[in-house]
Amino acid sequence: MKTVAAHAGVSAQTVSRVLRGQGYVSEKTRAKVLAAVTAVGYRPNAVGRSLRATRTPMVGLLITDIANPFYAALHKSIEAVFRRRGLTLMLLNSDDDRETERQQLELLRSYRPSGLLVAPAVHSSLTTEDLAGFGAAVLVSRSLPDLAVPSVVTNEPEAMGEATRSLLDAGHRRIAAVLGPQGASTTSRREAGYREAVGAAGAEPLVFYTDQTGAGARAAIPHALRAHPDITAAIGFNAPVTEGILAGLRDVGLRCPQDVSLVGFTDAPWMAFYPPPITVVRQPVEAMGRLAAQLVLDLVDGTPVTAGLHVVPSTLLRRESVVAPAGPTRRGGE
Repeated sequence: MKTVAAHAGVSAQTVSRVLRGQGYVSEKTRAKVLAAVTAVGYRPNAVGRSLRATRTPMVGLLITDIANPFYAALHKSIEAVFRRRGLTLMLLNSDDDRETERQQLELLRSYRPSGLLVAPAVHSSLTTEDLAGFGAAVLVSRSLPDLAVPSVVTNEPEAMGEATRSLLDAGHRRIAAVLGPQGASTTSRREAGYREAVGAAGAEPLVFYTDQTGAGARAAIPHALRAHPDITAAIGFNAPVTEGILAGLRDVGLRCPQDVSLVGFTDAPWMAFYPPPITVVRQPVEAMGRLAAQLVLDLVDGTPVTAGLHVVPSTLLRRESVVAPAGPTRRGGE
């Protein structure tokens, strides 16, 4: 910085004001400083800066499943917001395990980040005090009860209710909800919307829990059909589960939608082209990421942020995987 100041013929304090964007500097002086920065090849030393500051220019993002496409889209949208503020996003994965979650947070804490975004693990034991050490902490996708921090979610009960009603309106009464793990807020909120819709229609809820992976859902389908061979429709918890449902139906010789209609939750590119294109609840992943990132920035800047749920609505995309229930002679391709 002193080299830049000497090259521009100004003080080091003036260079600091220009680079930080704080304090008054004339346009002529600003131009001289920026030209000097280019001429000498100056780059800010993030490590040196962090030694003088209480926080590093980094925000942690702790997710539950790095293989889930939802989190890839979430990461991309969050990173774009932080990049404009000169913040680096550090990605960590908990594998949906609360002990791993704590280990990852301890690792992140050693870097003295400016903030934290976290999708809590199933049965997470995190407390408000745990997150307070990160200064600016925001939950995303999942929430935790009694935690006094902002949580960015979608309107899962309403969205799942609308998805269920789309099947009920088509004439289905035996609808399987292939959900995620018990104990996750996403599972309980989506299950609540499903149960309310089938209950209002006088239908029996058929709930099956999985580990929210494609393999887990694929294994659940034969079990569900053995227990309830009259199932004519299903709702998938997320994109991997929806994919697993389709694989499970194929394993037992059933077709979608001729034998079993299907609605997914969380869109994926393949769903628009799969034969048939899959009706799906499109979560506003990018909007959720942008909002979560902005809430972290607000907290960093000292702007008041309301604790509790910050809801971004989803949209039901009606495609071709929902038809009227098949007659008994059509099941299994007969």
